[in-house]
Order: sequence, then C-alpha cells, then structure tokens
Amino acid sequence: MVINNSAEIKLGPLDILNLRELNFLPKHFVTTPISDRYSQKIINWVRIKLVGRYCICRTPTIDTDKKLRAVCIIGFEDEKELTYFMLACPYIRRN
Repeated sequence: MVINNSAEIKLGPLDILNLRELNFLPKHFVTTPISDRYSQKIINWVRIKLVGRYCICRTPTIDTDKKLRAVCIIGFEDEKELTYFMLACPYIRRN
C-alpha cells in the first residue's frame, strides 16, 4: 500500500486483526512522555516505521508543583522500538 507516494506501509498480522494499537497500557510496556500537539503525526509515524504493539494514552502524574496533571505517554512492547522512536522520530522533543 502506498500513501502519498513517499511511504510504504507493510501490513502484519497485528494490523490485520486490529491488535497493534492498544487502548490501555500494559504493565510490561516501556514508556516515554510525548507532546499532545503531535500525537496524530506520531501515530502515523509509528504505523509506518515500526512493527510491534504500542499504546498512546494519558496517565495522571504529579508535577514539581505537587499538582496532579494528565500527561500523554507512548508505550512500546519492545524496548528496541522505543530506542528507535527516541532517536528517529522527528515529532518529539529531545533534551
């Protein structure tokens, strides 16, 4: 399948069964916070570049002011995919 003549999506069994993107965060997933602004672009990037299961959700956290805030995070089942995401995704802010 070709999208915009620039990227090719290879469908796997998890894509066909609609089990690749989860709507809950399993305990064994490795996570990192992401910006809410680019969440749709990040989802599209993950679908094209990666092959494993992932989850994008909002979780509560306590910030430095001791206030409860909701943070958008992305989690991957495979640590290698998180590493590749952190190094190659153009939509995340690297510190």
